[in-house]
Amino acid sequence: MEFQGTDIAAANSALASVISGQRGAAGLIAAARPLLPFTAAFCVVNRPGQRPHYLDDSYPQGAAKDAVQLYVNSTYLLNPVYNALLEGLQPGLYRMADLAPDNWNPAPETPGILVEDAEEIGYRTPGWPAGLVELTLLTELPGGAMGEVSFARPAADGGFPDDLLDRLRPFLPLFGAAFARLWSRQAPDLSAAKPERTLQDFARTILSPREAEIVQMILKGHSSLSISLTLGIALPTVKTHRKNAYAKLGISTQQQLFNAFLQWQSKAR
Repeated sequence: MEFQGTDIAAANSALASVISGQRGAAGLIAAARPLLPFTAAFCVVNRPGQRPHYLDDSYPQGAAKDAVQLYVNSTYLLNPVYNALLEGLQPGLYRMADLAPDNWNPAPETPGILVEDAEEIGYRTPGWPAGLVELTLLTELPGGAMGEVSFARPAADGGFPDDLLDRLRPFLPLFGAAFARLWSRQAPDLSAAKPERTLQDFARTILSPREAEIVQMILKGHSSLSISLTLGIALPTVKTHRKNAYAKLGISTQQQLFNAFLQWQSKAR
């Protein structure tokens, strides 16, 4: 896919408007449109010890836009990008599927909104449009924060192949400069911010340390096989810990585990 002169001009104009202060996060999203085909995008800032700080999104009104808010309030803890950031993910472009746990092969369980095998990471936030794949642009910000623009496109339209990433990659320094200027104008005072719950807090008073670890990995998208390979323990042992954890939580399916997590998160607000 070749660039047109108008594509570059439109992208640069949108980024310049953010740097100059004429536009906000919507300008960052608009700057990508001439460079990358996508259906919708959201823009947040990830901060150490805090939930993502929402800036803007281009999802349609209704369930999809509500799903973005649910993400920044609750389900971000399960997101592969967020968890990769906790492990030191560097600025750049990343396909969501490339950051998802290996050996994702969930067994069919109770049908529900979140656990869906057809999705690229095995689940989606309630209200999120089905069949989308995601590409994340990350840029470093002061204070250990990381700016994020997440683009979504239907898998049926081809997702985000390498040639599309190559179109966007040369503009990353400009996106970084624009995001930094935007954040310098909008950054909230974090000195009195209340620390957020972490995934490690979920059910830790109920479960044993190993059971809690396995439940956390399930919530992040790991299958029993993936947990076995990652932790170096036998698959039957993983299944036993999983069964015991579910019993202590009063649940029997993976879908119910997601629901229990969401209910726990909602009580923190």
